[in-house]
Amino acid sequence: MSKRKKTKKNSQQQKKKGKDFLVITKYPEDYRPFDIRANKPICYKGDPIKGETSSMVLQEIENIEFSTKIKGKNNEIDYFAPNNVGILLSIANKSIESAKKIFKEKINPDVVDHFENYSNMSREESIIMKSKIMYDFIETVQVGIVFGYTALEAFANLSIPQEFKYEADNNKGIIEIYDKSAIERWVTLKMKISDILVDIYETDSIKNKKIWSEFLEFEKLRHEIIHQKSIIDTKFYHRYLKKDFFKICDIPEKIIGFFYEELKDKEKTNPLWPWTINNESAIPTSYDYNPAHFEVIGNIYEGRKK
Repeated sequence: MSKRKKTKKNSQQQKKKGKDFLVITKYPEDYRPFDIRANKPICYKGDPIKGETSSMVLQEIENIEFSTKIKGKNNEIDYFAPNNVGILLSIANKSIESAKKIFKEKINPDVVDHFENYSNMSREESIIMKSKIMYDFIETVQVGIVFGYTALEAFANLSIPQEFKYEADNNKGIIEIYDKSAIERWVTLKMKISDILVDIYETDSIKNKKIWSEFLEFEKLRHEIIHQKSIIDTKFYHRYLKKDFFKICDIPEKIIGFFYEELKDKEKTNPLWPWTINNESAIPTSYDYNPAHFEVIGNIYEGRKK
């Protein structure tokens, strides 16, 4: 077994300090995912047209050096870089699973007898108990919805290339041009998904798919949480109790999955895809390997040399 090396990738476009990577293995088929929240590694391969057969799989590392010293040595933590979208989806999925459990065990009217279960309590006591159950349920549902929506926002913004421009008619006969920063700030997520991402990923129209109407419903749920005009009216919580409600909560993964399915056969490298969308060992591959962009700075056994 060869030693695992730490490398630093330097890019001409990247003026800041290069990123650190650990060479996990030589071949992508030997890689085993360890956590769905991690960034996918990138496999660099030699150009097959030139007859090159070299290969290495790199996992990005982040390092935090604390001011505290232990026995005179720097106290620091190394960890594999997280996938931003994967982290958000993980929070959303855990919350929705928790909400499903609460509903199944304590709320579902097909299973739970809300009279008999509290018959030994006073009316006030029973209402207090049921109130706490409902608050826990609402809380976990809303965490799932908000973080699921945020995962979609992160995916959309990260998908936009730095040089991308978006043209839009402002209904006054004037064409407005948005750069990446302006798109992230001023264009709605609805437009990012249906217009901009469809353009970037060169996919069929998502508006013709069933998931689009489901996304619009999911977005409405999110906006009801974030843009509450009055705390007096809380009847929108009642929608969380419909039997088909949780299908709508799967929309963030379905939307990202739509673009993944449209793109995967085009053999394009995209490290954005979280493991939750593509959980088989599909690793982004690049044939653009240039030794000048890499520098060996140590190995897993001896640590950093500089």
